[in-house]
Amino acid sequence: MDRVSSLPDSLLFEILLNLPTKDVVRTSLLSSRWRNLWRDVHGLDLEYDDFREHDAFGSFIDAFLSFNRDSCIRNLKLMYHWNHAGVSDVKRWINTVVRRTIQHLHVKDISWCGPCGPKVQIHPTLYTSESLVSLHLCNVALTDLKFVYLPCLKAIVLNMASFLGHSALETLTQAARLDIERSLVLRVRSQYLLSFNIVADSSDDDYSNSSDDDYDDDPVVVIDAPRLQYLRLWDNRAARFILNNIGSLVKADIDTVFDDKYDSNDIQKRNMVCDFLFGISRVKYMIIASATLEVIYDHSRREPLPLFQNLSFLHVKFGGFSWEMLPIFLERCPNLKSLVVGSITDREEKVGIYFLPLPRCSLASLEYVEIERPFKGESLEMELVSYLLENSPILKKLILCLDGSEQKQDSVILKKLISIPKLSTSCQVVVL
Repeated sequence: MDRVSSLPDSLLFEILLNLPTKDVVRTSLLSSRWRNLWRDVHGLDLEYDDFREHDAFGSFIDAFLSFNRDSCIRNLKLMYHWNHAGVSDVKRWINTVVRRTIQHLHVKDISWCGPCGPKVQIHPTLYTSESLVSLHLCNVALTDLKFVYLPCLKAIVLNMASFLGHSALETLTQAARLDIERSLVLRVRSQYLLSFNIVADSSDDDYSNSSDDDYDDDPVVVIDAPRLQYLRLWDNRAARFILNNIGSLVKADIDTVFDDKYDSNDIQKRNMVCDFLFGISRVKYMIIASATLEVIYDHSRREPLPLFQNLSFLHVKFGGFSWEMLPIFLERCPNLKSLVVGSITDREEKVGIYFLPLPRCSLASLEYVEIERPFKGESLEMELVSYLLENSPILKKLILCLDGSEQKQDSVILKKLISIPKLSTSCQVVVL
């Protein structure tokens, strides 16, 4: 007898609960001790690809759920194709596990049939589950809800979800964390929401080819969450973001160009961007894409930027080498301590339309700078390094990594770096 087999059933169930069901079933071949253990595991994790005959997918799930009908099902993770698992079957399975005190539910339709195609409509019984802790729904439909009671719910992830009523999402978002990917979101209002993550791309073929009337030409995202601490907006579809009551925001990760329609001559658009920037101006930690920084730069030429008084850490992700718009934003961050300049490898940018602002203001609080992307020593890169070294009186360390493609070129770059005057007498320039 091996040591694992000597463990009590309750502990073996906890171990097996962390494995895909196909692997759990395989343990039945180990010995008579293991033959029927898999039937009592309180979780199901299946993909329709696990079965050579797709009819067996539904038959197995029905059989599994019939074992020990009075016991709870803690985890259910189903990845199915609607051609091989009927909508009515999936609804029935979800209803079954809800009645058996489900804690973690992950349902994903991996087929794509367009926004108007057949989708599972989540039954209202799910929204009154007193045991549900996390909910992950992909390519399903949510109806309007009159009542939601999910006292244990901590996280919601919605991926390509359809909302069959404008109030469905607003009613549902009474959770600690909400992640949304490639879903049309109109309004999020919650007194309890701590984390909000939306990912949507206007270049996504699934949306650009959509004919669904519910997909607005100018989608608007409204967020009203007074306890919100983390906000990630990676959304190039939404034309407007309206942020209300987010004074508790600590961290923001922003990558949006406001539907590529920003025009500094458009007063309504300028006001919207101004309100958006003011809404996120209290953050302490920010990650921002250079495409968004370009919009901010354009906006700054017509309207003054708000002060980001609390911002201590800034990570800027550049897709090209146009870094000239960065200083105008840095000068609105009077308490910035750390700056990281990263890169986005799959994004193109405008080139050569910016200039370094003069006179240059002192970066009085900046202590640490890291340039993550390979440093080639081009003129714009050198100007940025010069700007940081010459205007940071208490800078302690600047780290950069040379491109390394040509050794002779690296030595030239090092000489240029050494010749740059440093305002801080204790600054250390580290070249990797």
